[in-house]
Amino acid sequence: MVYDSNFEDEIDQFDEIPMSEEKIEFDGLQKAAVKAERRRKRRRQRDERTGRITAALLCAVVILFIVVAVFFEQELAELLYRDSLDPVTPSPTPSPTTHKPTVRKTDSPTAEPKPTYQVYTPSPTGKTAAPAPTTTSPAPTAVLRDTYIFEPVADTYLHLNGIHMGKLYGREETLSVQRGNKASTLPGQTVTLPEIVSLIQFDMKQGLEKPLPNRSRWPEAEDQVKVELRVHHVPKDSPKDKNDEMDVEDILPVNVEIYRLPNNHDMIVESMTGEAFEQIPRALREGILIAQQSIAPTDTLLDIDVTSALFLPEDSTEFGDEEVLLLLKVYWEEKDTSRDLFSSREADGQSPQLIFSNMLPEEH
Repeated sequence: MVYDSNFEDEIDQFDEIPMSEEKIEFDGLQKAAVKAERRRKRRRQRDERTGRITAALLCAVVILFIVVAVFFEQELAELLYRDSLDPVTPSPTPSPTTHKPTVRKTDSPTAEPKPTYQVYTPSPTGKTAAPAPTTTSPAPTAVLRDTYIFEPVADTYLHLNGIHMGKLYGREETLSVQRGNKASTLPGQTVTLPEIVSLIQFDMKQGLEKPLPNRSRWPEAEDQVKVELRVHHVPKDSPKDKNDEMDVEDILPVNVEIYRLPNNHDMIVESMTGEAFEQIPRALREGILIAQQSIAPTDTLLDIDVTSALFLPEDSTEFGDEEVLLLLKVYWEEKDTSRDLFSSREADGQSPQLIFSNMLPEEH
């Protein structure tokens, strides 16, 4: 047929078209490949740079940590082993021959061997063992003295009733005691004459020259040690005492009581008020009566025997040798009278003192 022959002719024409053997390439793909390669290169360089910086920072942190650790180790060692790092000087003291060079005092020559006698000779009563002074005494090599003097670390006086119960008197130059008018303290009454007491606190580690030696080094003889409280009374005819309108000749002596209170390290004496004192448990503010002293209106210097304050019953465990806290008050049967004044630790040259004497063992 005519149509079939024409169709075949057209097909033959297409077969005769020459085909190119060259590969077809697109510029866009080549550029994209180049850019991808550049990005991979930059990413690789950035990763390498970041790795180097991270490694340097880690090294710096490790070095800093080592330096800080060494520093703290030295500080901790110095804090924990400070005593062991110091040169140990007391080690040769057990030898009796080492006591002679340490004696530089003006005491009599017989005082030199006495510490060795107390240290090496057991107590005849069996109260203490021979090694006890070397382990418990604060200064086992110190030469004993015959007298030890202490001044207060704090003192004050307190109004136990009346309008001044809340006032502080810890920095006054005088202490005060007074027997108040009890009738005026009844409910609905106005206090006309308040009751006043004084507190005096001594620290046995803060002596004028030496701390108090350990009790194991005290003399063994009974009733040898003597303890006195020295106070300066302000005479009633003194210009400092302006509370009495009566003539001195008409004023009767006042009986003052002295109590030792239990050790109370929580009490800040010079910040104490009468109100705060009344809130303290009764057992801590009453104490034990150790002395009574009759004080005349014109008395000045008083030495009151308070030896019993350091020789209390064995069951008085709340009274230690590291502190002595005294309370002064007027005897409760006394008539209400205007106050008596004493110089406080703020007074120049007239501070109260606690004096230990006869502290050297007697020779046999």
